[in-house]
Amino acid sequence: MIRVLSIASLALACGLAGCAARNAEMYRTDTRQLIETRTGAIQDCYNAELQKQSTAAGKVVVRFKVQNDTGKIVDAKVDAAQSSGSAALGECVVKAIDGLQLDPPDRRDGDATFSWEFQPKS
Repeated sequence: MIRVLSIASLALACGLAGCAARNAEMYRTDTRQLIETRTGAIQDCYNAELQKQSTAAGKVVVRFKVQNDTGKIVDAKVDAAQSSGSAALGECVVKAIDGLQLDPPDRRDGDATFSWEFQPKS
């Protein structure tokens, strides 16, 4: 079972040109919906982990930026200090969200943290 736990944070920074853009809640919602388009790929990551170890479980926390000009997710990295899942699972999750892009992009850069908890089905 896979569950997106939360967006721990989404910080926004406005340029000098002003902020005719999504409000913070809309930015979070849109980013979450974008990430959720990769739920199948993220589940595949966990299924691969279960093939190696049938009791595999843990939390994966990923931090990334959303570019203001393109809406593209960049600099995605596992937060090893906050994650308890295997390194391989974390890297697979990062690869699964690689290339995602908010459409339309926002006028502001975003810094986001998403976490997933993985548990074998009971």
